[in-house]
Amino acid sequence: MNLPLGAARAPRPYLLTLPEPTPNGPFHLGHISGPYLRMDVIARWLRQRGDAPVVVSGSDAYDPWVPLRAWQDGTTEREVVRSYHERIARDLADLDIGVDAFVNPAEEPWRGRFEREVKASLAQLDSQGAVLARGERMLHSASAGRFVVGAWLLGTCPDCGAGVASYFCEECGGHFLPENVVDPRPRCDDRPLTERTVDSLFLALPNAARLDACLTGIGVPERYRRTVARFLGREGLSVRLSAPQDWGIDLGRADAEVPRTLFSYTGTFMFTRLAGEVHGELSGSGVNAFAPDSGVMTITSLGIDNVMPVLVGIIGTSLMYGPMKPYDRCLINDFYQLSGEKFSTSRRHAIWVSDIARAHNVDTDAVRYYLAKTNPEAGPANFEPSAFLATAGERLAGRIGAAVQRRWQQLPHSPAAVPDALLRRLMTSLDEQERALDSAVVSTAAAVRAFDDWCDRAPADDAGGDAAYWWLKGAAVLGWPVMPRFGQHVWDGLGGAGEPRLAAFTAPTAPVTGTPAPRFSRPSAANLAPCLPATLTGVGA
Repeated sequence: MNLPLGAARAPRPYLLTLPEPTPNGPFHLGHISGPYLRMDVIARWLRQRGDAPVVVSGSDAYDPWVPLRAWQDGTTEREVVRSYHERIARDLADLDIGVDAFVNPAEEPWRGRFEREVKASLAQLDSQGAVLARGERMLHSASAGRFVVGAWLLGTCPDCGAGVASYFCEECGGHFLPENVVDPRPRCDDRPLTERTVDSLFLALPNAARLDACLTGIGVPERYRRTVARFLGREGLSVRLSAPQDWGIDLGRADAEVPRTLFSYTGTFMFTRLAGEVHGELSGSGVNAFAPDSGVMTITSLGIDNVMPVLVGIIGTSLMYGPMKPYDRCLINDFYQLSGEKFSTSRRHAIWVSDIARAHNVDTDAVRYYLAKTNPEAGPANFEPSAFLATAGERLAGRIGAAVQRRWQQLPHSPAAVPDALLRRLMTSLDEQERALDSAVVSTAAAVRAFDDWCDRAPADDAGGDAAYWWLKGAAVLGWPVMPRFGQHVWDGLGGAGEPRLAAFTAPTAPVTGTPAPRFSRPSAANLAPCLPATLTGVGA
């Protein structure tokens, strides 16, 4: 740590942005496992350290998949967005993932602000010569009255040969123009199809070497930089700005019969600008966090499916914008799997957040703990129901829970000062968490290991009440970022005020008489079974 434990310092401002989820369905644990849980752990750790993070996210309201969901449900795009935006907000809250602003850009009070940001950003980019117009070939269905783009387009990835839908390949992370999809076909029976040339808008990108240098500088791994290089090599130094679909922010038509609306993947740039403005409001600085001299550390977290929208659409565009600094850190994770297969909304191969958060005898802290340990930060990772039950039962309720129970019974009425040896050991553990969480390559698994190591070295039963008090207090601060209910319970029970804070750690506080010891539940296979999809039969039994 940069300061001795118990010392205060001026808080450093941070802006943490989360991916804008498509509001076309609820959240499952595959969504939570990477960027959302990781950023909540980082935000809590920063607050505990004494810094001032602001967390901003929101719905990708104009994503091409929204019209498909509206068509399937027989409703409107606006109603789909409104319903699932609210549902996703509840899902995040169910797992104690906090956001300071969760924006729906299709509804007030955010709609007008977002549209103004789009207009201002395009004016600035146009002044830099970054807005381009050119024709491209697209399939059109007269019978359906739409272009076969976005979610309506199926085919084969031009990079790896996998099946694709829309503009993105989930296997290799590639993005491409509709005309470059191999063997394109419509999702629905929209034939006959005709090929038409559409006047579309694109954003110019900096030269490949400049963009790669920027991505290297903020710690983007080589595998994702190669994905960007493939895209630039095939599609040229530009990224889509408009799409011929009705649902979206109108950018003005070149042809009265062809809609031209903001492409949502590029719209993430404008959303990012808005998030920077929101930081200025909530922090009181009045300065956009992406202003070159803002002094704000900006971090974004994303899954592999958002590599191109972020690395090209946001960071690449920021280099063309002019007076704007790119993200300082960009944290990327792979896909999370459920029993060896990718979480899938369409196949219903998923554990839904709302189900597991309400499951009998299943602690949300245990869910967070397991996801943090088995995260997809370095590559694909797996949620195995039987392993989760073992972790929750044997590790948390068993070994750690038993140690906490015994030390809780030994708490003194008035603890003495923290022993030097314990303080040194805690500083070592906090240093490990700092290396895990304050880095261009974050590891929540390493942060959990620091907590686990601390818990595995509990003081002996005859070490006395003071040793029990300070060990429990150390468990509170090391555990709170990952397991906030556990950490807060211990902190409160020991007489702490507010959220756990390192600056307040060394001050002895009188434990609150009558506070029960925190307990972890020991879930059974029967407790978890209602959460499991039909694609899993007999798992965890």
